[in-house]
Amino acid sequence: MGLSWRISTNGRINTMERAVTLSLDVIPWTIRWRITPITTATATTATTIRWTVRHHAKKRKGGDFMTRSMDSIFQCCCGMLCKCWCQLFSICALAQEAREARLLLPPKMQRVDLLTHQPFHEYAKDVNDVRRRYMTRASRTWVQHYAALSRLSRYILLGFFVIAALVATTMLVHGGFSWGDVMVLGATFVQSFLVLVIVFGIFHRSDLSLDAVIKFFAVGFVICVPVGFVIEGLIINMGVATMYSAYYVIRLFAGESFDAWIIDYHYFLWFVGELLNAYFVAALVEELCKYYGFRFIEHPDLLFLTGLDRTARQAQTQGGVDSYKFDSQIVSEFSRTLEHDDDPNDRSKKRTRDQKKASLKRRDGDDDEEPDLRTLRQQAAAITTGMISVAVGLACAENCLYVFFLGGTAGSAGIGAELVILLFRSIFPVHALSAAMQSINMIRKFIEEKHTDDKHVGVGKIVLPAILLHGTFDAILMSINTYIEAQWDKYYENYEQYDDDSFEVPYNSVLVNILAWAGIVGVMVVSFIWYHIKNHYQMLSLASIEQKYQSKAKRSGFDAPNLV
Repeated sequence: MGLSWRISTNGRINTMERAVTLSLDVIPWTIRWRITPITTATATTATTIRWTVRHHAKKRKGGDFMTRSMDSIFQCCCGMLCKCWCQLFSICALAQEAREARLLLPPKMQRVDLLTHQPFHEYAKDVNDVRRRYMTRASRTWVQHYAALSRLSRYILLGFFVIAALVATTMLVHGGFSWGDVMVLGATFVQSFLVLVIVFGIFHRSDLSLDAVIKFFAVGFVICVPVGFVIEGLIINMGVATMYSAYYVIRLFAGESFDAWIIDYHYFLWFVGELLNAYFVAALVEELCKYYGFRFIEHPDLLFLTGLDRTARQAQTQGGVDSYKFDSQIVSEFSRTLEHDDDPNDRSKKRTRDQKKASLKRRDGDDDEEPDLRTLRQQAAAITTGMISVAVGLACAENCLYVFFLGGTAGSAGIGAELVILLFRSIFPVHALSAAMQSINMIRKFIEEKHTDDKHVGVGKIVLPAILLHGTFDAILMSINTYIEAQWDKYYENYEQYDDDSFEVPYNSVLVNILAWAGIVGVMVVSFIWYHIKNHYQMLSLASIEQKYQSKAKRSGFDAPNLV
């Protein structure tokens, strides 16, 4: 259980909070009580304690997509859960600790890499130097990009080559694979790297660093795919359990007539199930994994997405609400209350806090930070490139799974099938295009909102276009597959005894293939046109903002490449 209490004396802001966590194996939930002091006009000390359940605490208006989703689930199950908060390995406590640390620590102390904890300033200058050489048309090579890599990116590259070599060796020695399978595995990675070379190396090398591309790709490959598979499995099993429960409840009242109705309409129900699987399992889960995988990485090139671009003075005066707006609904009142305590009887404490602020500002050393040389359009292109990198990493891991485990067979007889699956998944870059579509509203939220009155871009608006593309693409393939299997079922029912001489395909294979190809190509073309139009007008809008406010790149004396 989680127990917290707050004690106040004479209405003063003299707050003490403590949290006591007790692990009880027999109770898989967490109940939080908040003890709130109630002071009256006649009482000199707070002696009345009111117990309230945290679940009923007033919530800030406008929670994010995931908060609203979880609230909806808990509201549906509030009776069964006894209005308790479910927790898994104290995730809520860790998240709250991270939010408090972000508000209380100077931003520069939080600008560190994952795992290695290398400060950003140790390699941000090298990244900026490479960008400066590119923008001034000086000599620029891939070696310079490699020299500017952080320790984490170097470890990622080293780990990739070591693990790839071990996997290939294991496949050859113990897995029953041939050299052809190893070549297909290499082609799977080469295809993904080729997409990154085109997107990053040719068009956006000055917008986003190679260091960031490597980290985003690794997140998509290592984190997004396992998380997506686990969540999809949970959703599918929960859906199956719900349908079986609904079936037995309805059958209890309707009797055998309900079984007859299911048999009559089972093809229609099968089709509806595939549509739900396409949109609400595959598309929704994978697009959210890509979005949060992108947000998972904090990098010097994209500090404006995290709130870590604040100075120490901004962090102290704003309390994180304005600069770190994606936690504005759940930020602690305690840290902001300390900033705005104007009680004239507490001037000594105020002077102490002011001295701490000044000392903190001197230690933070914001003046030695590297300036951002990019225009707003280049920052927007950096968002798009980073999201595509996450998507390519996810697609690469998916290709490995589908080619070797969910598609083709091992051995020399299956190499042709493996190559066909890889080719089909390569010529339709659904994940990359859907990530680019997500970036449109990401740019609106984190760049255009700073200069316009549009303040209503949330996670739902960001992922919705990508879900429509991804879901429609999968729905076409699943519907075609459902139709083919349904036709074969009818064929087997009508012709229980057949031989090879009388065998015939129970559907028009030419027409089915034409419809399938026309559908998926049409979806890709329409989505690409939508992205191209939106991106074009967005770049024009950012260009007008640059002309009004004068971009950072022009103030630094560099000519930024034209991205429109």
